[in-house]
Amino acid sequence: MVPVPTREGATERVAPGAGARTASRWPHLDARARREIIVALALLFCYGFFRQVPAWNEYSRYDLVRALVEDGTTRIDRYEQNTGDKAFYNGHEYSDKAPGTAFMGVPVYLLLTLSSSAAGSGTPDPLTAVQALALGVSGVPTVLLVLLLLRFLRPTVGEGWALVVSLGYGLGSIAFPFATMFFGHAASAFFLFASFYLLWGWRADRRDWRPLLAGLLAGCAVLTEIPVVLGVAILGLYALWLGRGQALRFILGGIPILLVLMTYNWLTFGGPFTLGYQYATLFGEQNSQGIVSIVWPSWTTTTDLLFGPRGLLRLAPWFGIAPLGMLAYRRRVVRAEVVVCVAICGAFLAYNSGALNPFGGWTPGPRYLLPALPFAAVLVALAPRAFRPLVVLLMAVAVAVFFVATVTMPNAPEMYRDPLTELWLPRLLNRDIAETIAWLRWGLHGIQPLFVLVLTLAAAATALLATLRSGAAARRLTGVLAGALVLLIAAFVLPFAPPRALDLALGGPSAQPVGSVAIVEVGVTPVLTGDQEKSTIWAQVENRGPAFGDTRVVFTVVTPNGSPTWSAWLDSVSWAEGERKRLAVEWDTKKVHGGDYPVEVTVVSKDLQIVYSRADNAGLVRVRP
Repeated sequence: MVPVPTREGATERVAPGAGARTASRWPHLDARARREIIVALALLFCYGFFRQVPAWNEYSRYDLVRALVEDGTTRIDRYEQNTGDKAFYNGHEYSDKAPGTAFMGVPVYLLLTLSSSAAGSGTPDPLTAVQALALGVSGVPTVLLVLLLLRFLRPTVGEGWALVVSLGYGLGSIAFPFATMFFGHAASAFFLFASFYLLWGWRADRRDWRPLLAGLLAGCAVLTEIPVVLGVAILGLYALWLGRGQALRFILGGIPILLVLMTYNWLTFGGPFTLGYQYATLFGEQNSQGIVSIVWPSWTTTTDLLFGPRGLLRLAPWFGIAPLGMLAYRRRVVRAEVVVCVAICGAFLAYNSGALNPFGGWTPGPRYLLPALPFAAVLVALAPRAFRPLVVLLMAVAVAVFFVATVTMPNAPEMYRDPLTELWLPRLLNRDIAETIAWLRWGLHGIQPLFVLVLTLAAAATALLATLRSGAAARRLTGVLAGALVLLIAAFVLPFAPPRALDLALGGPSAQPVGSVAIVEVGVTPVLTGDQEKSTIWAQVENRGPAFGDTRVVFTVVTPNGSPTWSAWLDSVSWAEGERKRLAVEWDTKKVHGGDYPVEVTVVSKDLQIVYSRADNAGLVRVRP
């Protein structure tokens, strides 16, 4: 049992699993349990609301999931064309990633496949599949991590501050965008912190299963991302500090997962300690240096990781308060935990500073540091109380930054030196947001989906405030809002296709004639980076009738007097029944005279004889003089 301060300042005994009860007993749940449920539902909505553009990293993991489910093999020969993150060994293509995310993704993909089959949709398309995998393998673990962080901090810093810091981690750090993408960092961060949480919990109840399960989860962290072995080693020392028996159980718990990893490596790459990165097709020379591209730490790299345009403290400055958390070392009750947090943060920063590719390609920030960030959040929470107003202010800045990143394109290509000013803000200001189920399923276009997101968060905030009040009315209000959040998640988050009859009843394509295409939104997003001056001209188009194909979508830029000056088109665009798409082209404006140029978009038949839809003066390209 763990001592937990109540609002009145007294202390009551609360089991670490408190709050895990069925929804039918909602009136009997205490305030903390209801609060945790609201936090979980709100974060799940945020993490699943957007469908990001997958990067090579995600497709590599997705290809392995498909190979395991559809072919019963680890070879991705049938799918590898969509990614450059792959390994070539003995005449076959493989994912070069650790297999943990793929193993976690298998049941998610099976469920998605069954859902699509039941809805008559056939095999899930890659974008929908990656979105489902991101939600199941990254979003859900991040939600669970936030809840564990809340429960860990609650006895030490109080309910209110624990809630602030936990939500700060979930929405004001790179955990937010990575919870929406199918990388391995979110899951490995959860497994590592969950292992730490279980070891810490052993100090309170002395249950021997805790170190055993902690070892199992630590093994899963490595199975998901190999470099997390650094944190696992530190947790092993923590377990040894707890006692030799605890350390032995920790090791025993990790052995089965180690055997799974060794078996996978042996069957795939011919040796138990052989990694896919050693056979990477595009990064072989880089990975041959040092220990799979990890060399001695560099001060220049460290500075860039912390203070550069994509640096941790540039994007989430509240983590800069973490060193002050070391002052909590003076408190005997958390001394060992402070040492663990400092050691893990230092180890990951040193490791990342020695990476030849420290940011790892397309990324919103230093992604290799993500498994250490929950421990950095603990240090921030333990900093002296006088700094809390500053932390809240800096946290608000970080929440705004990562909101802008996540709702636009968090996977910022490397050509953007400063993605905040060159990519994320320009896209948001020009209504060019990431795709959502609100658009794909319900037809909400432009920035309309953001209103759904904001209203949902407002409902969640109201529910959280209601948990601070006593009485039946507050409990009923919280219950009603929790139910509303569940319905909103079903409507706007779950990527599983609804049954055909339900889809038609809730706004599916009506009995419109063939060719009922509508251009519902057109926009222009400037691309100004380095020596590039381009404009991305995009349109959201929906088919309101039956399936048809072989259309051409034409984007035309005209001069102020109405004369066409540039045109580009997309050929052979087919339309499924009720399908909605975002289509885009790029216009290089570097040598174009300055001025305002109207945009026209037309959907025509392939032979140009039929105009299905047309939007004149739908957008404006502003070219700098």
